[in-house]
Amino acid sequence: MPPKVVTTQSTSHQADSSHLLPFQRNLLSQLLPPPDTAITTGDALLILARGLGLRSIVATLLRIYDTSDHLVLLVNATPDEEKGFAEELGMRIKVVGFDLPGATRESMYKQGGVFSVTSRILVVDMLTKKIPVELVTGIVVLHAESVTPTSLEAFIVRIYRKENRTGFLKAFSDQPEQFTFGLSPLQTVLMQLKLRETIICPRFHTTVDHDLKKRQADVVEMYQPLSPKMMEIQGAIIDCMEATLSEIKRSNSYLEVEDLTVENALFRSFDILVRTQLDPVWHKVGPKTRGLVADLTVLRKLQVYLLAFDSVSFNRFLETLLSSQGEKKDQSPWLFTPAAETLFTVAKSRVYIKKAIPPSSSAAAGKGKQREGTVSVEGEVIPDDLGEDEWGLDGGPNEEEEEMLRLMEAEEESRQASLAQERGAMPISGAGPSAPKPPPKEKEKEKEKAPEREKPSWRNGWTPPGVEAVLEEQPKWLLLADVLDEIENELHWGDVDPYGFSNDTILVMCDSSDTCATLGEYLSSKTDVEGGQAMMREKLRSYFYWKAAMGKMQRSLKKGGGSGSGSGANSKGGAGGAGGGGGGQESAALKRKAEWQRGQAPSGKRRRVRGGGNLNVSAQATLKATGASASALEEESGLVADIMDATTTDVSAPSYMIPTAPLANDIFSELDFNNYFGIVSNEDLVIIRPYADDDDDRILEEIRPKFVVMYDPNPAFVRRLETYRAAHANLAIRVYFLTYKDSVEEQRYLSSIRKEKDAFEKLIREKATMAIPHEAEYRPGEEEPAPLRAVSSRKAGGRVVETAPPKVIVDVREFRSSLPSLLHGGGFDVVPLTISIGDYIITPEMCVERKSISDLISSFNSGRLYQQCEIMTAHYQQPILLIEFDEKKSFTLETYAEIRTKGDSTSETDIRSKLVLLTISFPRLRIIWSSSPYQTVDIIRELKENRSEPDPDKALLVGADEESGGVAAEGTGEAGFSAASQEILRSLPGISTKNYRYVMGKVENVEGLCGLELGEVQELIGVEPGRKLHEFIHQDIRVEQGKK
Repeated sequence: MPPKVVTTQSTSHQADSSHLLPFQRNLLSQLLPPPDTAITTGDALLILARGLGLRSIVATLLRIYDTSDHLVLLVNATPDEEKGFAEELGMRIKVVGFDLPGATRESMYKQGGVFSVTSRILVVDMLTKKIPVELVTGIVVLHAESVTPTSLEAFIVRIYRKENRTGFLKAFSDQPEQFTFGLSPLQTVLMQLKLRETIICPRFHTTVDHDLKKRQADVVEMYQPLSPKMMEIQGAIIDCMEATLSEIKRSNSYLEVEDLTVENALFRSFDILVRTQLDPVWHKVGPKTRGLVADLTVLRKLQVYLLAFDSVSFNRFLETLLSSQGEKKDQSPWLFTPAAETLFTVAKSRVYIKKAIPPSSSAAAGKGKQREGTVSVEGEVIPDDLGEDEWGLDGGPNEEEEEMLRLMEAEEESRQASLAQERGAMPISGAGPSAPKPPPKEKEKEKEKAPEREKPSWRNGWTPPGVEAVLEEQPKWLLLADVLDEIENELHWGDVDPYGFSNDTILVMCDSSDTCATLGEYLSSKTDVEGGQAMMREKLRSYFYWKAAMGKMQRSLKKGGGSGSGSGANSKGGAGGAGGGGGGQESAALKRKAEWQRGQAPSGKRRRVRGGGNLNVSAQATLKATGASASALEEESGLVADIMDATTTDVSAPSYMIPTAPLANDIFSELDFNNYFGIVSNEDLVIIRPYADDDDDRILEEIRPKFVVMYDPNPAFVRRLETYRAAHANLAIRVYFLTYKDSVEEQRYLSSIRKEKDAFEKLIREKATMAIPHEAEYRPGEEEPAPLRAVSSRKAGGRVVETAPPKVIVDVREFRSSLPSLLHGGGFDVVPLTISIGDYIITPEMCVERKSISDLISSFNSGRLYQQCEIMTAHYQQPILLIEFDEKKSFTLETYAEIRTKGDSTSETDIRSKLVLLTISFPRLRIIWSSSPYQTVDIIRELKENRSEPDPDKALLVGADEESGGVAAEGTGEAGFSAASQEILRSLPGISTKNYRYVMGKVENVEGLCGLELGEVQELIGVEPGRKLHEFIHQDIRVEQGKK
């Protein structure tokens, strides 16, 4: 039950803050006004360290004012935060979005309470007087670090303080690092929020440290070393990052070198830092530097994926990255470094290795395929010249092949047998007329070693020949399993909690939901004998099917483009075969044999010599083994595709569909039902969850775990555990802190703590030295701004007669941009309306269509800009196309258009050429170039000099057809029509700005439109537009997908 609030000045909050810690109650008391004082006394910006209960403080503040006597607005809250506030407080926060009509929103505001409103809707409602701004009790702004002079939150505060000077304003932030960018960032935020007070509360604050150290949790820190291969991969990635950073520094001397470090590159904010420095000169930056900036993001992700993904998924991501590279000249430079070769080689060696295959040990009747060995050239592995039939065979061996096999295997039979015996490799079953049988001693040896050498049957079904699975597991998986075993023993032999507060639930926290899914699969499939190998084998199986599909796709693309022929992935289209040419077509195996023999020793040397290849073959073999090139990966993918087609005829591809049909007919006994659907006891419950910021506080309160395992380190969650433990005196909790020793994970954790500490120290120094704004409201005289209408003093009576601010009609969709806020700040009267033509109506004769550069390019490509200019020209005397640039970027088209060549400037695809053609098509169209929204305000001010003001009622009627004029006059953009439905309707083919209002007046909703027949649709909007719309609505998606 929310507390009873008597007045806004005498608010009692002792009962509401009883669940808070002392330092949290102290912060809340600073935000709430004392009795018999102005409600604005506690207005301040609170910057709190992450994990110290910011949501609890804000929720308590909202609960105090959650009555019908108050109207409190929550601004800049995410949907997850809205749900969190409602669940934590047990109250209903009224969420207002674009899907609610204006009349409904207006009636909701009059009822009072706490509202969470999107910034764009709140600005429009304030300007249209749908919300009584003068009656608003207060505004709570979340994520104050995002408030800038051009943000909608600053626009809201400006309107609020202009019409309401008695309501409170509280701002909150838990991102102190964001206040370290730019010049005086804290002062800038305070000026935009019109606040004077700042409350800074870091973790090292005296009161915070005192409260959290009273009761500390039992923490067990466990450091797991990386495996040697993971350490090697980590070092290779760091080397690639250092090389990339060095190249950026060398190519761009104007960058701040001290910020370009590998330590900073481990964080996402580094990308923003580099782009911020490069944006002003982005048009001067070459494509090489742009690629290097993108490579840093990829390399940082590789550092994260190395520790988060399993070995198969990580290698799969690397191969996807490699296959996405274009031509050699467009490939990333770091791919050509020795570190990159180490990265790809070691990553693949964690999954599988290629080795020689001994001769087949059995022969089957009928058709069969013989699996031969491979040839090793200077330590590298190449397919054997007699094993090509298994690497893409389409049928059994013919007579020529059998004769060749017999001749060449007669000399090597003893050599192969001895080699297989020395290596101790188990022969893979095959079938072939010439398959040599192993000697009896070897069979006996196999039987003796069967318990330890025999491989599972899964290798015989789909594993390519010459591939030995390694399937290295993540070291932290085993550590987690050991921790859970230790917890299980503790639950079994330990003492029972005498207070009964803690449950025996085990909570495992991870960084992402993907890691949670992997850990859940590992723990459910893990066995004491082979660990998580069952799960890894399934991932490997899926990997080979994926690689085969990729090979087939690449082969199909080559065939479609006419650039390749033949069935093999490496086929160069050679017509001649080695060893005789019959009249018919040669088999695929002989073709591949001939191609391979072109790089070997002379064909007269009939004896197969291992290592007998020339130097060129050795170099190619090294490249293929590492897989550090797109061509080698493409060849290998095609090879795997041939293997999967040849060896998996009876093995079905892995399916991830839920088998619902068999379960429907199963009959469960009561015991089976309880095993599947019964209630799990607390001691058997292991919950694996990703970090969810402030939602983690609620999870801890609901689950009350006795053991918490932090699989991935997170500083914010550590503080949440400290706060949770300090808030419950009778709580018994043990925390296991798992991290990789000497890893990027550990470095990133320590760096984040240090960065936050440095940010708080900088904020404290800035607070002590900054110039505090004199007033929270407008400065004296600002309530009556100077007239913006320039009147020439040369004319008689040149003084200003009309003091009303100039008026600009703005389309409601334009409030996503910063220009309406700057117009209002510049003294203009901004009138939001849903207009069908243009974005801004500045005079009765002038209509402005504003385009950012990205908007301009997309409008040109879709043809929408031509239609917009055509409508503006038909209804306004002076149509204007305003091209607005970003103030943080350079004032040139080359920054955005990314023109490839200078000599191609006259092509029809060039944006300049399209602008010329546009002006030729519409002679009355004027184009205005603006370097920033600030300059746009000055341009509009100049255009409005000595001109009459636009009429909102007439602006609504302009562009409406005679038959739809009544609809336009009736629906003033907001009355009765849902904005979401309008957006859907206008996006349909056949619907244009000319007829969408008429359709809205004739059809009740989108569902009713979809139910119309073809004749009815054509009668509504015309023959051709009606046909397009009817075909689009009634097209069968399954048929379209089948055609593709």
